[in-house]
Amino acid sequence: MVRSKRIALILEDDTTANRLTVQVLQPAGYQVERLRENAELKAQLQADLPNALIVDRSLSSKALRLLLREFPTLPLIYWTTQAQPDEVLNRYQEGFQAVLTAQEDQVQTLFVINRAVQRQEDWQKWVQLESTRHTQSLEKRVEDLERLHRIGGKISASLNLDQVLKEVVIAAVELTDAEEGNLMLLEQDNGNLILRAAHSVGEQKTNILRVPIYDTLLGEVIRTQRAVILESSELTKIQTAFLVRALIYVPLVMGEQSIGVLGVYNRQREQTFTNYHQMLLEALADYAAIAIQNAHYYTANERERHKLHTILTNVRDGVLVLDEEQRILLINATCLEAFGLNEPDCLGKPIENVISNQDLIFMLKRPASQWVKGGEIRLEDGRIWNCQLTPIEDVGLAVTMHDITYLKELDRVKSEFVSAVSHDLRSPLTAILGYTELIGRVGSLNERQQEFIRRVQASVQGITALISDLLDLGRIEAGLDAHKELIDLRPLLRQSVENFNSFLTEKGQKLQMDISSSIPLIWGNAVRLQQMIANLISNAIKYTPKEGKLGIRMWQEDSQLILQVWDSGVGIPPAEQPYIFDKFYRASNLPEDISGTGLGLTIVKSIVEDHQGRIWVESTLGEGTTFTIVLPAAEMETPQHPST
Repeated sequence: MVRSKRIALILEDDTTANRLTVQVLQPAGYQVERLRENAELKAQLQADLPNALIVDRSLSSKALRLLLREFPTLPLIYWTTQAQPDEVLNRYQEGFQAVLTAQEDQVQTLFVINRAVQRQEDWQKWVQLESTRHTQSLEKRVEDLERLHRIGGKISASLNLDQVLKEVVIAAVELTDAEEGNLMLLEQDNGNLILRAAHSVGEQKTNILRVPIYDTLLGEVIRTQRAVILESSELTKIQTAFLVRALIYVPLVMGEQSIGVLGVYNRQREQTFTNYHQMLLEALADYAAIAIQNAHYYTANERERHKLHTILTNVRDGVLVLDEEQRILLINATCLEAFGLNEPDCLGKPIENVISNQDLIFMLKRPASQWVKGGEIRLEDGRIWNCQLTPIEDVGLAVTMHDITYLKELDRVKSEFVSAVSHDLRSPLTAILGYTELIGRVGSLNERQQEFIRRVQASVQGITALISDLLDLGRIEAGLDAHKELIDLRPLLRQSVENFNSFLTEKGQKLQMDISSSIPLIWGNAVRLQQMIANLISNAIKYTPKEGKLGIRMWQEDSQLILQVWDSGVGIPPAEQPYIFDKFYRASNLPEDISGTGLGLTIVKSIVEDHQGRIWVESTLGEGTTFTIVLPAAEMETPQHPST
């Protein structure tokens, strides 16, 4: 009866162990055993040695040294969720044969495990065979294996490709006691093998520089992925002017693709090579393929890192990356220049110890739920930046900053112009409205004249309301209502509802109130907050038909106050919902007899943002609309934004 192959696991995460067992190992025919690091671990392995051992960070350094010392032929595979090139390098230096990450698919995971198991089986078969046939050379061959393991670890730990290839060839010549050796890699663009490393003992010189893979012995090794041993008492020509008495060629395989050939030669000696030498070279070739792959990954990673560094260095926006403890991981040249910093002095330090801009520090101290909103910061030189905070899983926080000084200046000029024009228009409009009221006192008017006067008055009142809204919006955007105090929103809410009772009665509408008994205080401007509530209630009444329903909800959620105003009105078309907070925007489905300036919701949003809050809308055509406002609860020790 054929004994099933066994894989032992020392993994602290049950989910990872179960996934490897059920999805990868058991379908491939492996028996799986969970082990734990304890005093009986050595005895358990001696009693029944598995084909491979997969471990994670829970394995202590002491236990790792024990395994490497007591079971040198046991393949050790390290499992981690993700690994940077430096960590992979460290694991190979520690003695692991392979590193697996959770990002690799099941096929690649099984391939690495199969290769480790196959290599262990090769080692075991070889040990058994040589122990039977050559008991006298057993110690030497065990020593060779241990040396191979050490050389393989050294090779796998290097990320310098040229150095890796040179070490492989030197090890191949020394392990096989050959006169010379070389390593050739396949050029993908032209299909030729090119010499990348060579080593000779004595006066021999390797003169093969480039070899086509067609009609050559090297090409056969590449195509078949099988080793070739050649021995002869006479010199044999394998290439023009290249004569040998014995040689071994073994393929270098990465995945399922041949990437090169490792070879050793004897041109003077009549000493032949054996299957044992072939096995050593194949093991070296496996290490070399892994090391070449690691070197390629490292080179690609360095190339991408350099590309990212170049982009971040040259981009005009500021980029700042913080870890989960808000220590600086990355800062680009734009940020360094803006805050007057030097990069080496910043990295790894808490941001509060490096950057003194209080606007940015205040923004970073806000709850993570408010980071999506971002904010503005003012630099010492007067420039204004818009900052966006983006949490990055397993990294920390990315802060991107864009200079909006010119936009703020344009907005200031626009606001001053609108305010000046609006203020200057108030006096003539008031005079026009007054004269329309006096016309009827100097003489009787017919019905048409009275209608014309009513229209003039309605138009003047509409323009006056628009001017008032523009002036209010200008004051809010200019920050003229900066004074804030502790506010209980419930009295303001009740007062606003009382002010609209007559309108509710006139339309026969029902207003439902759902106010939590526990409502936090907020830092705010009472006049503006009441204006915000009034605008939302007014809209709900106007756009809800007679006998309709509307309501107000208010409750606390974590360190935030949530306010909702809902109605059962006409709703807002989905395509228009992103624009309803824009100035002068009115939905296309509003009844013609409902007047408005198109600034009410713009004012509401400006008030909400001035109070460090957020607002959004949810609406369904024909069913109604809900506006949701989130405001931060008051922190008694921090009454308001530092800039105010």
